[in-house]
Amino acid sequence: MSLEFEAGFFRRLLEQAGVRPRNVLVVGCGAGVEVAHIAQVTGASVIGVDLDVDPRQQGSNARLARADARRLPFRDGVFDAVYCYHVLEHVPTPETAIAEARRVLAPGGIGYFGTPNKSRLVGYAGGRATFGQKIAWNLADYGKRLTGRWSNERGAHAGFTDSELQRLLARSFRRVESVSLPYYLGKYPKLEGLWKMSFKLGLARFLAPSVYFRTASESGEVRRSDR
Repeated sequence: MSLEFEAGFFRRLLEQAGVRPRNVLVVGCGAGVEVAHIAQVTGASVIGVDLDVDPRQQGSNARLARADARRLPFRDGVFDAVYCYHVLEHVPTPETAIAEARRVLAPGGIGYFGTPNKSRLVGYAGGRATFGQKIAWNLADYGKRLTGRWSNERGAHAGFTDSELQRLLARSFRRVESVSLPYYLGKYPKLEGLWKMSFKLGLARFLAPSVYFRTASESGEVRRSDR
């Protein structure tokens, strides 16, 4: 369910920006499941890259390739959209990966970036893991906070605060827009009032497990969410 929602939310962002992608790059695709979902919902040709994938696994409009997010093996401006979901916290120099994503985006292209929220009180809320695993992971996170190891560089699944990720993206993109609120409204519709209030009061800084942004290249227009 989670991966289907992520792909659908990405498609919604593209539609709101008026982008009908012919090709999409998924940075940090893992086993490639996201690649298949995105290809299905967008109808685009999708390439997923990661350090350890099997390039032989491919479908009619989805394929995988081995590549480093910091050195993408593609020409400038060849993709209409880039999808980078919970990847940057694992990259030694995330600003380099972001610059590469910007480089391969075509004029008017859209980028979608998400990472764990470093200021979160609780994480892993929407994943497929068991309740016990989520408890164990959160306890491990707090252990790293208390021992001064709460950073991506030290191997923690820390991520970035909203402002940190925004600043990183702004180094490469002129248009950067938070889409965290519409993300949570779409994923948890029964908690719409709670999420709206938490963002209005600034409490989402701690309550949101992750942070999400949409970016656009210079000639692309980012429209405000209809939420």
